[in-house]
Amino acid sequence: MNDPHHHVAGLLRQGHWLLETAAYEISGDRYSPTQCRDTANAMEELAAALREHAETLPGGEHTGEDDGGSGPDAG
Repeated sequence: MNDPHHHVAGLLRQGHWLLETAAYEISGDRYSPTQCRDTANAMEELAAALREHAETLPGGEHTGEDDGGSGPDAG
């Protein structure tokens, strides 16, 4: 995995963690308005990074069928 891919993958993992934490805290009524706004801002930044990354990829769509099992369900 090259550096741009690695960077975006790291951002996605951080976003996943942030959303899991937010879901847990929101369900327990422990998430403040500031935390909600901060999470929304972080997700907007993640979306922008992912869109920017998409522009660096070669054309065509990947189906995930020939990736050698490198996805999250690989085992």
